[in-house]
Amino acid sequence: MAELIQNKVIVDKKKVKDALIQKGFGEKDGKDLVLDLKEAVYLIEKEKIEVIHKEKKLSAKKLLAYASAREARFYSKYIVFKDLRDRGYCVKTGFKFGFEFRVYPRGKKAGEAHTERVVKVFTQDDRKGLIELSRMVRLAGNLKTQCTFAVVDSENDINYYFIERITP
Repeated sequence: MAELIQNKVIVDKKKVKDALIQKGFGEKDGKDLVLDLKEAVYLIEKEKIEVIHKEKKLSAKKLLAYASAREARFYSKYIVFKDLRDRGYCVKTGFKFGFEFRVYPRGKKAGEAHTERVVKVFTQDDRKGLIELSRMVRLAGNLKTQCTFAVVDSENDINYYFIERITP
């Protein structure tokens, strides 16, 4: 069992917590494991956890609605997160670096390998200038990672663009 508290899900059951840590989910906080809302929705869909809020069990759909009301473009970010996890990558939040996600090589977790790429999520209607895109590419280069733009279209298909800086 896990509990929704504001914008995090806390897992305290040892067996579940240990299995999730082994798969690269969440961040340890003392004895507890703290999951991001995207991780929690994903794990509910995969039937790996049950989440309660105010003594009621939440479905993935209800948690998705809850999260969407609190975070702009949550669904677009979630489907990119889900796609990357389904492809076998360990995915962590990348807000500290100005991106939605940090992605680790397949089969590796945070702490076992360096971040392979950072991902910024856009929708097909987003407009970005070259200066902003250049800043993101430069920042990814400073982090020694690959800059990836995930563009979600109107049919919720995802196109990934890998951008790198070329210096003459």
